[in-house]
Amino acid sequence: MPLAPRTFAATLLSEARDTHPWLHHRLFRLIWEGRLSRSQVQRVIREQGCFFLDTLRHAAWKIISVGGYMPTLEDLERQRALIPLVVEEGGEDTVGGKTTAHAYLYIRLAEGLGLSRDEIFATEYLPTTIIEKNELFLLQRTSPLEALCGGNIATESINPIHMERMAQALDRHYGVAREALEFYAVHMEVEGDHAARAVRLLERLAVTDEEQARGRLALRRAITARRICADGMLAAFAG
Repeated sequence: MPLAPRTFAATLLSEARDTHPWLHHRLFRLIWEGRLSRSQVQRVIREQGCFFLDTLRHAAWKIISVGGYMPTLEDLERQRALIPLVVEEGGEDTVGGKTTAHAYLYIRLAEGLGLSRDEIFATEYLPTTIIEKNELFLLQRTSPLEALCGGNIATESINPIHMERMAQALDRHYGVAREALEFYAVHMEVEGDHAARAVRLLERLAVTDEEQARGRLALRRAITARRICADGMLAAFAG
């Protein structure tokens, strides 16, 4: 028998917080403790650009994946509910707000750590980073259910904790200026809304046993992909 949708969402949120590598992997504990060299932290940030420079496209795929050639009224309602995700990623300054694109804030973060724009965009990503990107993008394209469980629930729900830790570590141990840390500050401010919105959508999308099984698998696929990426960076440092 399937769980009540709200209970199901709560179990996914709990699993994400208990298992996500951004909270529990040795790589991120080393950053939090200031035990990586500055050049190693630069490598971590550069590798994350493989995803962070492309989040607008990921957000847009959530809308594209809803409905078919002739959308229903419910499809239109789901599409509209996802528009704020695209606006946040693309920049609220495009609709009269102040915050610019998250990808632009990421560039400022990398520059604040001493990386040039040429270096950022010329990164030769590790194979394990490409595995992560491909898996996360596949989840975005599969269906709204996989996109929500593999994105909003799996990662964005823990962003406030992870982003706060990263901001504190880069400020305390690596001398990154506060203004360059806005990338993290924005995610600390808005991600609670992402999780709440995902829970509301899951109440419509994860009702049956089959749907809930797909949701659990999507969450675990996303978390595993991020763990593989972190493993790859640690291995590169050891080599």
